[in-house]
Amino acid sequence: MHTPQELYQHLIQNFHQYSVRELINLNNDLVRNASWGSHKATFRTAVLNSLARKGVDLSPITSHDDGFTTIQLVPVDLDENNSLIPLAC
Repeated sequence: MHTPQELYQHLIQNFHQYSVRELINLNNDLVRNASWGSHKATFRTAVLNSLARKGVDLSPITSHDDGFTTIQLVPVDLDENNSLIPLAC
């Protein structure tokens, strides 16, 4: 992979096959592991976008303020309504 965009596209294609639970576990591993390099944000973006494509509601970990969207860097779980639940680190 030469660019973050190429990495992102590669991950999105592969994450299509992952279950929601596997994607949640990947997110939680990313959040809890400080040893990731410069592609951590690209990897997590692909995980979160894959969850959204599977119909998971990301709104409990996102906020919109003054034209900017912020996504909390927290471990998550899934509730019965297919919505993410932020967990304490």
